[in-house]
Amino acid sequence: MFGRFLSTSASLNAAKLTVRDALNSAMKEEMERDKDVIILGEEVAQYDGAYKVTKGLWKMFGDDRVIDTPITEMGFAGVAVGAAMAGLKPICEFMTFNFAMQGIDQIVNSAAKTCYMSAGQVG
Repeated sequence: MFGRFLSTSASLNAAKLTVRDALNSAMKEEMERDKDVIILGEEVAQYDGAYKVTKGLWKMFGDDRVIDTPITEMGFAGVAVGAAMAGLKPICEFMTFNFAMQGIDQIVNSAAKTCYMSAGQVG
């Protein structure tokens, strides 16, 4: 009964993507669609990211939109929060989840609360 609904041929013909390639493709698509999308993080530009997630994006979009940062996760998380408050759409690329926790204060205390703490005047 369910045999006709559970086709395996569709999945066999589907393109296989790694998570890295899917992320890269999604970022490229958004950057082509919207000039306000930027990427920032450690080694995301000329080196194409430590795990090559941003491969080719610096060559396509340049220094203004693919931005290498110093090794300070809290710092560039704060820059991303500020950029978002200024109207940009930042993608803040952390090398690993462990390092993302270094920037959690900016996310929890700046990004999440500033709009309310400023009575809607910021954010």
